[in-house]
Amino acid sequence: IMPGSGLGSSAASAAASAVAINEALGLGLTDKELIKFASLGEVAAAGVPHADNVSASIMGFFTAIVSHEPFEVIQLFMPENVKFVIATPEMTLETHKARSVLPRQVTLSDAVHNIARAVAFVTGVLTDNLTLMGLGMNDLIAEPYRAGLIPGFSEVKKGALESGALGVAISGSGPSVLALVDASKNVENKVAKAMKKGFEVKGIRCGVMVTKPGPGARIVRREEK
Repeated sequence: IMPGSGLGSSAASAAASAVAINEALGLGLTDKELIKFASLGEVAAAGVPHADNVSASIMGFFTAIVSHEPFEVIQLFMPENVKFVIATPEMTLETHKARSVLPRQVTLSDAVHNIARAVAFVTGVLTDNLTLMGLGMNDLIAEPYRAGLIPGFSEVKKGALESGALGVAISGSGPSVLALVDASKNVENKVAKAMKKGFEVKGIRCGVMVTKPGPGARIVRREEK
């Protein structure tokens, strides 16, 4: 995972380290304990021990931190037809820079909007409603400020939606852009081409991949001495 791409590279490396150490030393830590330790690795990237990304890296699929004190995290499995098209431009956007442009205060209407959209997304996950999930990706708090740091974002988003994507959002803190598609509609390749074109019209090369939610960090090989 390329650093500074908005795809959770720091969280993935922290999660992998925690899982590997837990296995090597036979510590028997639970997922919640692994998340708390791995989140400390996020300090190097973001300055604070965020657990949001490491929880997804360790547990997989869809996770949400519902409480910090006491620490509680939930895991949900997404609908079978969910696929994501991810366009990653050949540029980096450091997390601390992406966070620095966010407002310290937001209007009540924007807060209400984003809370409603978060509820819509989770409801979509629970009810296998991809249209509702797409609606839930509409953001008025972070995206308007971070979009200016990603040349071509508006073109990429517009092209993806016009090509059949159900929702589009900045992945993490950017610059990667994430589009939700329904696998049964077979539009992922069309969406991928549109997203790539959106960056290229701004003179920015990008890589595109089609993927789906998967499991978290796990031991893939053991080597005995």
